[in-house]
Amino acid sequence: MNSVTKYSAVNTKIKAIEGKFLKEEDYKTMLECKSIKEVAYFLKEKTHYHEILEYIDLDRINRIELESIIKNNMLISIVKIISYFNGEYRSFIKALFLKYEIEDLKNIARIIYNGKTIDHIEKYVYIGKFSGIDVNKVIKAKLIREVIMTMEGTELYKYLLPLLDGNLKENLFRFEMVLDMSYYAILQNKWNKLSKSDMEILKQAQGVVSDLLNIQWIYRGIKYYNLTQEELLNYTINLGFSLNFNDRKKMCYCKNLEEFLAVLHEKRYGFLFDGEEIDILLDRKIYRYIEKELRKLEKIYSMSIISVFNFFLLYEYEIKDIISVIEIKGYDMEEKSVRKYDPEKYMIKVLDTLS
Repeated sequence: MNSVTKYSAVNTKIKAIEGKFLKEEDYKTMLECKSIKEVAYFLKEKTHYHEILEYIDLDRINRIELESIIKNNMLISIVKIISYFNGEYRSFIKALFLKYEIEDLKNIARIIYNGKTIDHIEKYVYIGKFSGIDVNKVIKAKLIREVIMTMEGTELYKYLLPLLDGNLKENLFRFEMVLDMSYYAILQNKWNKLSKSDMEILKQAQGVVSDLLNIQWIYRGIKYYNLTQEELLNYTINLGFSLNFNDRKKMCYCKNLEEFLAVLHEKRYGFLFDGEEIDILLDRKIYRYIEKELRKLEKIYSMSIISVFNFFLLYEYEIKDIISVIEIKGYDMEEKSVRKYDPEKYMIKVLDTLS
């Protein structure tokens, strides 16, 4: 099957869904809402979320319920996209989704590690949708090692198995980092089974994403984490577009932030650290830059897997922004406090900082 035949139908479906994504003015309207209920009614009456909210009692809805519904809508859309593929391509796209299952797993592990009770199982929308993990077993775990044991028989298990060594203490940080590293290992294994052209496009796309995530990790690792330079390097993603292993190593072995920024400004991504409020704006700058670069790839390789890869990320960004608004309203902040927090700075789709 040639690429035009393979991708024409799914690209049409993707464009139809993306055409309904929220616009900047929608986010600004939600930020002006006074409560979660008002946000929910806006989403129901003015956006593509009306179908999933149509039969929900919005007068009684709470933050967790609304977040779960919004996430479920993303899941429904992704299942529709997966239905266009079979064989190794379907397996790869399911592997892309593993990222969201991992985020739920990390959230549960943090609760367990801090000795708190896991409640609101409906929050963990993604766990087990494609990985085979039983969410009911996960939420019964009392230790991180018990969470790991629930993954036996899944692709994640072999990566986490070394953490079950009896000599190792419970370590949330290692658990989270191994989960992240296993995701990229699984993803690479899956795309190696696709067509050569799609594989090369994915290497470039994921390379851009990995460059930015590695920069973010190294910056925060130097600034906030008490890690050795070797540990910092070991937890970088072993992928890159503009940054190779030696580039990552050079940045990880910087003695301080000033040296790190000097090294980074020799590369194509240094501009992301220009200006003020780097810590506040960095995530948003990175997300927007990734979107910009991947859209360029999509224009060049329109009939390829890049359209699906981008779809996942763009939908993820929409969910992030909606949940940011819901959380702000859920905390019942006074107007003065909200202004001090300045939520727009943390959002992806409003007040674009990139030209």
